[in-house]
Amino acid sequence: MLTMKTRLRAAALALSLATTGMAAASPVPDYAFVHVTGTAFTAILPDIATLDFEIVAADADPAAARAVLETRVAEVRALMQHLTLDPEDVVVREVRQTVRKGEQSAAGGPVYELRCDVKINVRNVTSWPALTGGLFGKPNLDGFASSFDSSTMDKTVDELVTQAVLDARRRAEVIAAAGGRRLGALTGATPDAIKNLSTAMGLQRDEFRMPRRAGAQEAQQQDREQLMSIQAIKLQQPVDVIFRLENLPAGRKAR
Repeated sequence: MLTMKTRLRAAALALSLATTGMAAASPVPDYAFVHVTGTAFTAILPDIATLDFEIVAADADPAAARAVLETRVAEVRALMQHLTLDPEDVVVREVRQTVRKGEQSAAGGPVYELRCDVKINVRNVTSWPALTGGLFGKPNLDGFASSFDSSTMDKTVDELVTQAVLDARRRAEVIAAAGGRRLGALTGATPDAIKNLSTAMGLQRDEFRMPRRAGAQEAQQQDREQLMSIQAIKLQQPVDVIFRLENLPAGRKAR
């Protein structure tokens, strides 16, 4: 019986210590505070971009299909040079070879399909319409996708964080005034990941894939116009901020 009581006391003590520890580690401040979220928005014009697409060739002879891929890559580099873009900004990934299922060559043998991914880094978007216009619709090119960025993105993000904190302070001042308090110092802030509100950055879209269906000519014309346009980058920066509240009630001291 004594052993049982000892165990119960030990368990109660452990529970008490655990509860005390949890209270001490609580992330909630033990002073009067207000927690608000500030947000900043902007839209900027990009000055750099990337263009992704695939080169696809099929033939009964894998060597002939590979020759088509190499010819298309050479044409892409020639276009880059014609537009005074650096041909070295064309990145060609490894060639993948498969056999087309359910398809045979005229001789009755298999049909081999070869694919490679191509990425073009465009360091001057003024050449974008001419580049995309020169590539879109060419044979063996498929799966187009665009991505836009800014060379001053870090500076833009820093400015958005500052604006978001100022927005949070404005909101907090309204809340403090409504409660008869005065807004004190900023005691904590956490910026969330910046959100790209546009659909142009880093998103491969179905409408950029070369259509192979009824009415393809009309759809391809719409896709061509969309691909050739330079998309603005719309950004949103949220920040969670905690401010201290002053003018505390009598009998309670701020720490």
